Amino acid sequence: MQLTCDLEVASAYTSAAQRARVISESWFAINGYCLACDEEALARSKPNTQATDFSCESCGHRYELKTFRRRPRRSLVDGAYASLIARINSHSAPTLCLLERDHSWNVQSLTAIHSSFLVPWVVVKRPPLGEGARRAGWIGCNLRLDRIPPDGEVLLVENGRVVPKTDVRRRFQRYMPLADLTVSQRGWAALTLKIVRGLRKEAFDLSELYTRESEFASVYPSNRHIREKIRQQLQVLRDLGILRFKGSGRYELTN
Repeated sequence: MQLTCDLEVASAYTSAAQRARVISESWFAINGYCLACDEEALARSKPNTQATDFSCESCGHRYELKTFRRRPRRSLVDGAYASLIARINSHSAPTLCLLERDHSWNVQSLTAIHSSFLVPWVVVKRPPLGEGARRAGWIGCNLRLDRIPPDGEVLLVENGRVVPKTDVRRRFQRYMPLADLTVSQRGWAALTLKIVRGLRKEAFDLSELYTRESEFASVYPSNRHIREKIRQQLQVLRDLGILRFKGSGRYELTN
């Protein structure tokens, strides 16, 4: 993987935003590969394809590329709220690829935000645009990256160094079975995994998750059976091979 972008591909453009798009998409077209399967090349989407810049012709997995001088850690401005929620509900949300580059267009990091971890509670609706705006009434959204468990972020490039493809794909594909769950199930599973990771322990007791009951309730305030849902989600994560049940209410991460 070459980490220096070709600036000449954007020589015909004067807009900074257009130049950034052309340069980054050109680099990704050459260096990107499918994370969901072993396909070594990705196909560019047709112009104006909504929320998809590239896709895999072998397995159909979608990718959306976003480029930054400094990659956001907490919140990412995205497009229309209703459109993203619709894509999530229809299991068609793309994996987001966040490209961070320096002033000379050397790639510093490339992070894939796994599509299986894009669930409704990580999407925050923004206020409608005011009456004086060109698109008055339009409602955008922010993606709360800090609500996604670390499992959902897969590094392809880290601190200017390329991560081996075998490692990238192994980590990414480990969570592909989440895509087979309903949106509600994925939401609960992602939340449970985030809270488990927040314990910062390889092994934990069920009682420790019960002490975090308020964190579950803050996301699902109408649910009156939080503890039952916690136990259910631990079984889901166990069945997916993410957790191992040790008996007597004790679990451990398989890593």
